[in-house]
Amino acid sequence: QVACEPRPGKLADSAVLSDRPEGGAMDDFMAFEASKRVSESDINVTNSLAGVGIFFQQDSDTNEVFVKTIVTGGSADRSGVIRVSDVVVRVDHDNVEGQPLSTLRSRILGRQGSYVTLGFRRKDGMETTYYDVPLMRGSPEYFDSLKANQPLQDELERFKRQNHQLEQQRQADAQELHRFRTHMEAQRTEFDRKFLSMDDALARKDEEISRLQLENKRLSDHKREAEMTKGDLNKIKESYMDDNRRHEEKEQQRNRYVEELKQKMDDERSRLESQMRKLEVDLRNERRMREESEAREHRLGDESKRREDEVRAKAIKNQEGRQKFETEKKRLQEMQKINENIGGLLREMDPRLGSIEADLFVRDKLSAAAGPSLTTSLSSSSANARRADDGSFFMA
Repeated sequence: QVACEPRPGKLADSAVLSDRPEGGAMDDFMAFEASKRVSESDINVTNSLAGVGIFFQQDSDTNEVFVKTIVTGGSADRSGVIRVSDVVVRVDHDNVEGQPLSTLRSRILGRQGSYVTLGFRRKDGMETTYYDVPLMRGSPEYFDSLKANQPLQDELERFKRQNHQLEQQRQADAQELHRFRTHMEAQRTEFDRKFLSMDDALARKDEEISRLQLENKRLSDHKREAEMTKGDLNKIKESYMDDNRRHEEKEQQRNRYVEELKQKMDDERSRLESQMRKLEVDLRNERRMREESEAREHRLGDESKRREDEVRAKAIKNQEGRQKFETEKKRLQEMQKINENIGGLLREMDPRLGSIEADLFVRDKLSAAAGPSLTTSLSSSSANARRADDGSFFMA
C-alpha cells in the first residue's frame, strides 16, 4: 500500500494508494485530498496493480514525501527496516526528490509479486543516513496466500527443475539424433553416388563389375580386420581396466602407508615434544644452577676484591710503617750521635765537676770557720768559676 497526505496544519495535494480485496481479487484505488477527501469511487485502478504497504505524505513547503503510516503485514512492515517519517528519495535507483505524488504513485505501483527498490533518507538528530530497501509489491492477503501456497510452490519448483533436466536431456538427444541423421544422410548420399557409378560402370563394361566385386571383397576383409582390431581394442580396454584396478589398490595401499607414517610421525612428534619438555626442565635447572654459580662467583669475586683491597691497604700501611720506621731509625741514629756527643762532653766535664765539688766542699768548710764575708767572696769566686766552666762547655 502507498499513501500520501499532507502533514497536520499544512495544505497540500495528497494521495492514498491501497490494496483492497474484492471478489477474490485485489483492487487498487487512489484518493486525492485538497482541503477535503473525495470518494473512492472517483479512482479506477486495474486489478493487476499493487503497492508496498506504505502511506506517504507530502510536505507543502519542502515537497518532501515521507512515510506517514506503515500497513501491518505489508511488504514494508515485513522488511522491518523502514520507519515512520523516513523521506523517500529514490525509486529503482532513480531520484524522485521534489516530484509530485502522481509520479511517485506510477513508479511504485506494479504487478503483484514484482519487486521495486525504494531509497530513503533518515535524520536521527544531527546524523543523516541513506539506505535502499527492495520490496515485493502485494497486499497482506497476497503474502498470506503465498505463505499458504509455499508447499505447492516448492513442489512446482521441483517439477520445474526436473522438467529443465528432461529438457536438457531432450536437447542432447535431439542433437545426437540430428548428428546421426546427418551421418546417415551423408552415408546414403555416398551410397547413392557409388551405386550410380556402379550402374554407369555396368552400363559401360562388365569388367567394372568384377572390379567392384573385388572391391567389395576388399571391404569385407577390411571389415574383418576392423572387427579383429575392435577385439584387440576391447582386450586393451580390459587390460587398462585391470591396470586401473591395480593402480587403485596401490593407491589404497599408499594411503594406508601414508596414514601409518602419519601416525608414526605423530607418535614421534609426541615423543620429541616430551623430550623437549624434559630438556626444557633440565635447561631451566641448569640455568638456575648456572645463575647460582654465577652468584657464588660474584660473591667470591667481591670477597676477593675486598681482600685485595685489604691487602693493598695493609701494604700501604706497611709501606707507611716502614717509612715511619726509617724516619724513626734515622732520628734515633741522630739522637744516638747526639748522646755520644753528650757522653763525650760529660766525660770531659767530670774532672771539672770534681774540682767544682772540691771547691764547694772547701768553701763550705771555710764559711763555717770564717764567717759571712768569706762566704761572699767564695761565692763570687765560685760564680766566676762556673761562668768560666760554662764558657768552656759551650766552646767545646
